[in-house]
Amino acid sequence: MEKSHRKLAREKATIGVYQNLLVGCSLEDITTYLNEDKILRENKKSMDFCQWLVLTTLKNKDSYQNLIEKHLKKNWSFERLSVMERAILLIATCELLESDLDKKVVINEAVMNAKVFCDDDSYKFINGILSQVI
Repeated sequence: MEKSHRKLAREKATIGVYQNLLVGCSLEDITTYLNEDKILRENKKSMDFCQWLVLTTLKNKDSYQNLIEKHLKKNWSFERLSVMERAILLIATCELLESDLDKKVVINEAVMNAKVFCDDDSYKFINGILSQVI
């Protein structure tokens, strides 16, 4: 089954933000990574959405992080989460706050990415935090 253009863009944007969080990849490095993806290059809507997600997320990373931290358990910090959980939460928070997309769809896509990229029970945690963000 072919992935929707937004699903693919979310996955690639999440990986780009993950690279930024993990090793400090610059926006230029992430753009190079995105441009290497044949499917993104061939679909302008996917590429535009993906680039918007990465740029907006990185630009607002600190404010999104502060918002997410407010919904973590007492004595937990954003930095204590796995890098991939952080990336997924940041991308989804960007979509929830900055787009008109259906909030349930955004949360569901984040949960699906957590099931692919994170530990077995991370998706439950992601769902719980994002449900509080909205």
